[in-house]
Amino acid sequence: MHQICCIDLCEQMKTKRTYSTAPLSALLPQLVEAGLSGNRQRLELLSLTAIRTLKGEYPQVANDLGTLLSKFTANSAALRWHTAEPPPIDADAGLALLRVQSADNAPEPILEPAVHAIIARFLRERVEVERLLREGFAPPRTLLLKGQPGTGKTMLARWLALQLDMPLVVLDLATSISSFLGKTGANLRRSLDYARATPCVLLLDEFDAIAKRRDDSTEVGELKRIVNVLLKELEEWPLHSVLIAATNHPELLDPAINRRFDVVLETPLPGETEREAILVRACGRFAGTLPAGFLAAVGRILVGSNGSELDTLAQGVVRRHVVEQAPLGFAFIEAIAHRMPDMSKAELGPLTKTLKEMTGMSVREIAELLGKSSSTVQYHLTKKVPTRKSRKKKDIQHA
Repeated sequence: MHQICCIDLCEQMKTKRTYSTAPLSALLPQLVEAGLSGNRQRLELLSLTAIRTLKGEYPQVANDLGTLLSKFTANSAALRWHTAEPPPIDADAGLALLRVQSADNAPEPILEPAVHAIIARFLRERVEVERLLREGFAPPRTLLLKGQPGTGKTMLARWLALQLDMPLVVLDLATSISSFLGKTGANLRRSLDYARATPCVLLLDEFDAIAKRRDDSTEVGELKRIVNVLLKELEEWPLHSVLIAATNHPELLDPAINRRFDVVLETPLPGETEREAILVRACGRFAGTLPAGFLAAVGRILVGSNGSELDTLAQGVVRRHVVEQAPLGFAFIEAIAHRMPDMSKAELGPLTKTLKEMTGMSVREIAELLGKSSSTVQYHLTKKVPTRKSRKKKDIQHA
């Protein structure tokens, strides 16, 4: 493929016969060398430089080169996945270093608007790769996801693979990391070589395990060398693949890592609107059987929960409703009470008021839902929440 690409580039150059500039004269031998040696990454980088050099004086030729580059390097359909060799294995354990996972039917993560806009831009720039290459610019190839556990980083990687129509390849840390000196680095290089050779989305989950700070005195020299390898790989990652790294502990990453990623994105805990949307999707068709505003009220109560926790809670409630015929709303409240076993009267009050405010349920309905008496519910609905000023005044009086 490399030889064909380079020959085509040379043919286009010969038809134009106006290439006499010094920068391009220096680039041409390097392009030929990269093509004949099969160095795809270098060929891509040199081609981008040539396009930018030509764009001002010879825009049509630059466009042709961009189209050619897109055809041979950025289009996953041009390089068939089924022709790839099996994923590499650990020589001693005989276990695969990489796992090819299906991204079929991967759900779109529910993200706050600002985060969703960044992801949409990332996807569009990957889709519009030919337009970027015609201008001599590479599409984004690397993405770093930082956030607490359960905020949808792995789900987002699967969904991106689905949108890009690429296989999702996941590095198996348990197999890759070895106690033998030099073994981890060798496993990592083989895994990266495999992902570079074929269009795919490579996910490096728990990225902090292999990209730790090099000034960490507790780490051995090999892990520091691994970070150096990663830094180089990130700078030269090929156009036809996407590398996604995810970490729950960004503070452990080497400071130089962030600068090597095209896009760095924090995945925050879901806000109130996102919590409700996650609950609605997790409940499926049963969401429509609940009082209007009920799931919004539950979402408000479960502030601080991550997406995975909300999804697990809602699906557990629906299963109980289906199998045990438990009323869905009551099952939700019991699940919340189980999640917050020490729910005090102070917490029961806001729960009661939230249900009343957001669902319009009657006192009797709320009482039945909570398993409390109507008088108890009425008490919490009418009880005033002390303000900071009144609490301070009360404290002074007691003093």
